Formats: sequence, C-alpha cells, structure tokens
Amino acid sequence: MIKKILLVIICVSFLLVAAGCGNSEPAPAVNDTISIEVINETEEIIISFAVFFGSGLDEWGVDMLNDELIEPGESYTFVMPDGTYDLSLLTYELYVIEGVWDISDDIRVQVGGDGIIPVLVENNTDTDIALFYLSPSDSDDWGEDWLGDKYFIPAETGRRIFFVDPGIYDFLAIDLDGERVLEVYEVVIDAERTFTIN
Repeated sequence: MIKKILLVIICVSFLLVAAGCGNSEPAPAVNDTISIEVINETEEIIISFAVFFGSGLDEWGVDMLNDELIEPGESYTFVMPDGTYDLSLLTYELYVIEGVWDISDDIRVQVGGDGIIPVLVENNTDTDIALFYLSPSDSDDWGEDWLGDKYFIPAETGRRIFFVDPGIYDFLAIDLDGERVLEVYEVVIDAERTFTIN
C-alpha cells in the first residue's frame, strides 16, 4: 500500500514538473520606467509645478504635478516611461527653483536643505541672462555657471532661486551679448536675499 502511495506521489510530481517546463510562454516584459523623486527640504517654498520635456513629449509645458503641491518637508515621485528628460521645478509665481537635465536613470532631486539659504535673482533688464556665477569670496575663480547650458534667466520677467550655504559670496551675471550686467563682491548671505538686476 505504501509503495502504491509513493508511486502515485512520484507520478504526480513528475507530471507537475513536466507541465511547468518546455512549452510555456515567458511573461511579457514590463516596460522600463524612470523614478524621479523630488524632495522639498526648504523651510517655506512650495513647489507648484514640475515641468518636463523629453521622450514622448512634444514641448515644454507638461506639468506632471497635476494641481498637486510639494510642500516643505514633503516629497513626490514621478514615474516616467524609459527615456531622457529635462525637468524644471517652479513656484506658484513661476520662479524657477531647480533645473535638472538629461535624466535617464532613477534620481533623487533635493531642493534646499538644513541651513541652506534661498537667494532670489530677478532680471529686470531688457536682455536675457545667459551665465550666472555665484562663488565664495575666498575662491580664486568663478567656478561653473549655475544656470547650465540649457537655461537662462529671461529678460524683464525672469526669476530664479538658487540655494547656498551661509557665507560670503561674489556674484556675476552675463547677458547674451557677453556683457556683465551684475558684478558684486563680498556679499554676506546669512538670511534669504533678493538681488535685482536692472
């Protein structure tokens, strides 16, 4: 009797293994996605718009927040189809807070941070700001352009927020014609500041 039960178990096991092998179709592959996590570490600034451009998007202006907000201390994760994207984060007043270019892998974008100070730059001139440098005053050079090669501060209405550690800084702004439209030295940044370029 025990031999018959063992034989039945062996036969059933063999049939189950055989059914699971060979002819079954593989599960369809899940489309790859990119995870873009935005973390708002500012004390007061609300991120109102997350504007994307890239794979499958015809133009700038696609706000992926869809009327949601990223409040101070909150985070939001965008799951985008596989591709390469540019991202701009803006306040309700359309001040640009952050720009991240050529995103093609999972990424965390942190805005602000503990002790980090926002500096608002307003462009009230009739020319676009093409280059903007913000360098510690004890540095020997200006360092890299804080705007990057895909962004500028538009004439008359352009507003951009930069985040810096407390300290003493030099500022340099250059327009599209290569003219220096702002050049200031040894500015103490220990609280939120606004610089207006006239």
